[in-house]
Amino acid sequence: MSLAAEFDTWQNDYTAKILRWVPHYRKLINSLADELPAGFQPSRILDLGCGNGNATALLVERFPEAKITLLDASPEMLEACKQRFNNRPDFEYVQAYFQDAHFDEGSFDLIVAAFALHHLDQTEKQAIFKKMSSWLNIGGILSSSDLHASKKESDYQQRVLDPWETFAKSQGTLNSEWDELMAHHAQYDKPDNYEDQFAWLAQAGFKHSRIAWQAAHFGNFQAQR
Repeated sequence: MSLAAEFDTWQNDYTAKILRWVPHYRKLINSLADELPAGFQPSRILDLGCGNGNATALLVERFPEAKITLLDASPEMLEACKQRFNNRPDFEYVQAYFQDAHFDEGSFDLIVAAFALHHLDQTEKQAIFKKMSSWLNIGGILSSSDLHASKKESDYQQRVLDPWETFAKSQGTLNSEWDELMAHHAQYDKPDNYEDQFAWLAQAGFKHSRIAWQAAHFGNFQAQR
């Protein structure tokens, strides 16, 4: 099953599921905008991997005049967004994998990625960082909330997966759901640590990267063009 098809199957009750599955989910979504520099007012925003529109809903509230482009590989998720936002004429919907997306240089002031970039391997992250650097105006910002830890670390199970399982099951996640999530994690998730991502962002042309908020291995980073 493709990643897009996998998310098609998750579309129903997606928010309820992810609240059970992901520690600090609401804070991580809010940090996409809450941690932006004071006075930063983007007029053109890209929601990269928009899912069912949870991040977009926050952006509409914070930046009501902004034009927003929603990109996702899942047609079911995009359709959910269209219904959620009543087919707003100032929204653009793009069905594509990140690797296949193309926008003109300087198309956006802000790019947000909520639990999106961990689906890319190291080579794909480096390539999309270069793309996003060109898509952003000078001074534009990438804001990413995600899991930031590498599976290659020897204690990944102990430091990341064990506490994650404890949280998920404390929120009512069933054993069968956890097994489904871990099967997804094994097949599709390729998280990386902050240090490596910040190095790749610098190579791509971003001038400054910082951890804006974090709790354990989940957090928000921001990188300015």
